Amino acid sequence: MRHIAAAFLFLIFACSTAALAQETTGTISGRIIDAQGLAMPGATVVITGAQGTKQAVTDEQGRFSVPFLTPGKYDIRAQLQGFKPIEQKGVTLGLGQIVELPLQMEVGSFSEAVQVTGSADILSARTTTTGANITSDMLQRVPVGRNLSSTLYLAPGVSSSGTAGEANPSIAGGSGLDNHYVVDGVNVTNQGYGALGSYSIIFGSLGNATPFDFMQEVQVKTGGYEAEYGQATGGVVNVITKSGSNVVRGSAFGYMRPDALEGDWKQYESVNGSVQTVGTRTADGGVEMGFPIVKDKLFFFGAFDPGREETMLRAPAGFPLESLGDVKRVRDTRTYSTKATWQLGGAHRIDASFFGDPSTGDNGPQRLQAMRAVDTSRYSSLTYGGHSQTVRYNGAPSSRWLLEANWARALNEIQETLRWTPGR
Repeated sequence: MRHIAAAFLFLIFACSTAALAQETTGTISGRIIDAQGLAMPGATVVITGAQGTKQAVTDEQGRFSVPFLTPGKYDIRAQLQGFKPIEQKGVTLGLGQIVELPLQMEVGSFSEAVQVTGSADILSARTTTTGANITSDMLQRVPVGRNLSSTLYLAPGVSSSGTAGEANPSIAGGSGLDNHYVVDGVNVTNQGYGALGSYSIIFGSLGNATPFDFMQEVQVKTGGYEAEYGQATGGVVNVITKSGSNVVRGSAFGYMRPDALEGDWKQYESVNGSVQTVGTRTADGGVEMGFPIVKDKLFFFGAFDPGREETMLRAPAGFPLESLGDVKRVRDTRTYSTKATWQLGGAHRIDASFFGDPSTGDNGPQRLQAMRAVDTSRYSSLTYGGHSQTVRYNGAPSSRWLLEANWARALNEIQETLRWTPGR
């Protein structure tokens, strides 16, 4: 029976990690030695972050490892009877990173403490992945568009893909439709075209997948990434959203880019007539809040960010609809996201995320060719965007086993309501 149970656990572990594993956390590990360079077994390591503390005990080699940590800043304290406790504060842990901490303890009073300064080594010989981690702190300090796709251009090796649109950049020379997009372990890649979220050959990519202000970190993998991302032949974009903590925090925000701040749009005319864009304006506003439901155990974070995009279009010179002057094309997005984190002791955690970007386009010239018609009968309306849900378990059943299990569902669509038949 003992062998059968072990085999059953192995199958669960293999199926969960091979089929569903995606990086949503990080790991802090290290080795503790004494002044002679000898391993320090039995030392207690306490790691304190925004969601409380976790503990580990060093093994016979003096090593410790604390996996499944939410990306952020941590304080580390190691102690052992007969030695001075050692502390290192403000260690930054990124998404998918393994922070290695070499610590040295000195003989002395337990009441004394050694403070370690300097940054931790985040370079790991355990991975061949190249790319960049873009944090929410960085996004608040640099001018960047308020959507997921705009943040990708901050990573090296990312450039415009041309025909696939700005929302689907070329990563490491690949096509804009060769990338793999994951948010909180949910694959939000359009399965028909390989694009971000809702996509069609008529409208390209529409929507934001998740609120800009809800993203904690964006990891752009340009090469050498793991086999779990085998569906990608271009790059991999892995996003982790914010989590609640023991500190109550929140904000209300509003952003606007009026067309008065734009330069003049280049106007041109083709033989068959060109629809002119004469201005665009965008605006969004909303709220975000995170708080503990049960201190050190259960946390919540949520955000709601409705937005509007308006594009002013003008029919080609000499066409019937030129008499309308500037025509406004309106698209509204109601982006939302919620996340709950439950810490079941120090070795187990469950995260549940629900996010989406349900959007509509008002009846109007959603297709540019509608402005070349003889009347407004070719106007149309849009319903697009989607909803995603995920529940994820991370745990360490024993000192030798790590278990990850994930359930995820993503729905993205574009539906156009027409009063005419395309091509006629």
